This record gives sequence, structure tokens and C-alpha cells, in this order.
Amino acid sequence: MGLDILLINVGGTKKKIYQDLSEDFSAVEPPFWAALTAAFLRNHGFSVDILDANVRNLDVAETVREVAAANARLNNIVVFGQQANTCAPLMTAIGQLCRALKDFSPDMRVMLTGWHPSAVPERTMREETCDMLAQGEGFLTLLGVLRGDPNPDIPGLWWREDNEIRHNARSPNIADLTHDLRDVAWDLLPLSSGHYRAFNWMSLQSLDTRTHYASMFTSLGCPYKCTFCGIHSTFGERRIRTWDPEWALRQIDILHNEHGVLHINLIDELFVFHANHYMPIARGLIERNYGLNFCAFARVDRVDAMSMEDLVTLKKAGFNWIKLGIESTSTEVLTKARKGKYNKEVSTRVVKKIHDAGIDLCANFMFGLPGDTWDSMQDTLNTAFELNTAFPSFFAAMAPPGSDLYSEAVETGLPLPNDWIGYAQQGYDFLPLPTESLSSADVLRFRDYAFHAYFTNPRYLASIEKKFGPVARDHVRAMSAIPLKRKLLGD
Repeated sequence: MGLDILLINVGGTKKKIYQDLSEDFSAVEPPFWAALTAAFLRNHGFSVDILDANVRNLDVAETVREVAAANARLNNIVVFGQQANTCAPLMTAIGQLCRALKDFSPDMRVMLTGWHPSAVPERTMREETCDMLAQGEGFLTLLGVLRGDPNPDIPGLWWREDNEIRHNARSPNIADLTHDLRDVAWDLLPLSSGHYRAFNWMSLQSLDTRTHYASMFTSLGCPYKCTFCGIHSTFGERRIRTWDPEWALRQIDILHNEHGVLHINLIDELFVFHANHYMPIARGLIERNYGLNFCAFARVDRVDAMSMEDLVTLKKAGFNWIKLGIESTSTEVLTKARKGKYNKEVSTRVVKKIHDAGIDLCANFMFGLPGDTWDSMQDTLNTAFELNTAFPSFFAAMAPPGSDLYSEAVETGLPLPNDWIGYAQQGYDFLPLPTESLSSADVLRFRDYAFHAYFTNPRYLASIEKKFGPVARDHVRAMSAIPLKRKLLGD
């Protein structure tokens, strides 16, 4: 029997998204969503395979040859980034691949699933040469397509018929993650190949083991309403659904025992939210004593409300890194972004609390949100210097499809990139949003200045050497020595 479905993770994007940082410094993520989808469909009796063209560094022509050789009756390109807000830059390469597949064989069935097509389904159908896409999580939509259900009966399906684009209502979300999404097809990913790679900051303590890496969800969704985030457009709701802690621990058992994984990035939008979810996972990890290195996302206000005992337990479980969304020190900017009611004093207190638990931070800061000025951006950068976290991530504000900022930009005519690759933060074509008083070029210039100023700061480098050693210090120095060329700035 032939293959029912080939799930494709697009390749050829690293250099365009990260420029020269792609060689040694950016992460190479396993496509968890593809592996989750593969297991779901396999459990329903369909034959499935995954083509990770990204990890194999295949260009468009090479990917087409691999797809043709697989000869699946449905080819599903899974639009998956490290987060929902990082998917848009993939669409340039995905569009090229769609066209190339149709040029090779017009009858080849091509379907898109994932965060970006779910956020802007009509635009995606008009712009790309796919036959279909799924709005929503995609699991039930793919199931209906593979079963051969009539198109009007398939939830979440967008398709072409009689030269028109037709669609059904969004598919309902999976209600019981643990029961209905009980497995992950880790066996279809080359996890032991050494080609996936953790974030450099996440593995500063042991850079030579970066390739023993995986990422996974233990929950889906987020209840908050930050204007710069598009995650809710994927799920059609603002809440968190969780797998049972035992499910999460079983996946970690598989990753460690069968694939030799040492570093795990929990890509939940908000892992540190329900203590009755994350604390059983932490206690289970302590019992296993694998010595793994974890990173997870948290909010300032949620950590502020945590007990110190819970933070220390997370550290004992291997949560050596927390990714914390500080974003800005301006109360006005945070209010406009609907980020929260905390201020600089709260952020400072929370960072100290995390450090006191022995946990390091990748702290997110964002420049150019509505209301930002030269002074407010400088205040945010000054705070970053004061906090001296092990690795801040500096972003320029962007309006990812599905976010409130995207809707506002479209309605008000704010400049947005002409091509999806223009949404890549480290890309040559990156075009951030302007503010009321700053141009896009102003924001981008400040972001790049902030990055260079922070990572070449002698105080910071000394702290990295003291904590992680000279190899880590030299790695950071090498990273900061790579200039990003920017079209907007005339490079």
C-alpha cells in the first residue's frame, strides 16, 4: 500500500531568517506539531511519514524530489515555528514549495495546516497554490480529508471549487488532549542524528551537548490578550488546555531513554500557570533524576505570585532556564499592549526571586510597541543592563498575522512587509512597526544597538565567564561579532 500522508516541514529558511547567525547560534527545532499530528493520524489507521526538510537543509528542488518519491496521496505542509508569532517568515519558502510542487505535478494534492494559515486562511488560499488548508488545530480536518468525507462535511476545511474559495466553520479543538493526542511520533524524527540544536543560551553550561535536544508542548493556548501575540487565532479561544502530567513525563522518558535527549524546551505559551500541572511534572522529574536541562515560559505576574518553594522545586527538577516576558518598563506601553499591570519594580523583584532560586533567565524585551519613545526604549534597555540576566532577547515590535496589532495595522494602513520574510526579526528584510513618534527604521536601529551594547558589555561578559566558563564567554563574543545586515537601514 502507498503512503496516505506526508507531513512536510519546509527547509531552506535558516539563512534568510537568521542570516549568518544560522551557522552556529540559532536553534534548529524538531517539528513537534508534525510529530503530534503524525501520531494522531497513525492511531486512526493511516500510514504517515514526516519529511523534515529544515533539519536536512533541503532546498526547494530537493524537497520536491523527496515529496515525489514518497508518492503520498496527500501532502501536508505543516506551518510550525518556535512559536505562533514566528510562523509568518516561513511562508515565503512555503509559497515557493507549493508552486514548485504544482509545477512538478499539477495533480499533486497539497494542503497547509498550522498557525499561519489558520490565522489568515482566506489570504493564504488566495496567495498560495495549495489545494486546501485547515483553520484551527488541523487534526480533525486532516482526518476528514484522509477518510474521503465530502468537503462540506469536514470541519475547518478551506478548499477550491468551481474557481471559488469555499470553507466550513472552524474545527472544534481537541477536548481531551491526553486521550485523543496520546502519542507523539518521535520515531519519525531524526532526534539521535545530532542535527537538531538547542538555543545557545539554553546550553551555555554545556555547549558541546547542544544537539541532544528536543522541544515539546505540555499544554496548548493562553488566556491573556497581549496585542502583539496571535496564538489565540489558532485555537479560536483564550484558555489553556493541558495534557496530564503523567503524559508529559512519559514523553520525557521516551526522549531521554530512547533518543538520548539532554535539553528540552517546553514550548507551551505559558508553562508556569497552573501549579497543579507543572508541580507534578517537576516532582516526577526529581524522582527520575535524569539530570535534564529544561526551559519554560512564564509571566512576570504569575511568578510573582508563586511560592519560593515551588521555584526551588522547579530548579531541582532541572528547570535551569525560564523565559520571562518583561517586554517593557513603561507602564503606558504595557497597558496599551494589554500585557499586564506590573511595573519595573515588580519585574526587578521577580528577576531577583528567580535568580535566588538558582534559575537563569532568557528575558524578553520589546522595542517599538505603541506608545514607545526614545526615552522609554532607553529606560527598558537600562533596566536590562541593571537586571543583567544571562541572556536577554531583544525584539522589535511586529504585528504577526492573527494578532490585534495586525488587525489594527491593516485597518489603519500602517506599513507591513511586502513579503512574509519581512517578519523575520533577524532577517535582512525585517520591517518592524513604527510608533506614534518613531519610524520603523528608528525602532530597528535601536533594537540592533541594544543587542550589540548588551552582549559586548564587559560586566555582562564577566558574569557569563564566572557562571558558565570561558568557552561560553567566547561563544557570546563570537555571536555579538556577527553583524546583521538590514535593508531598511541601507546595508
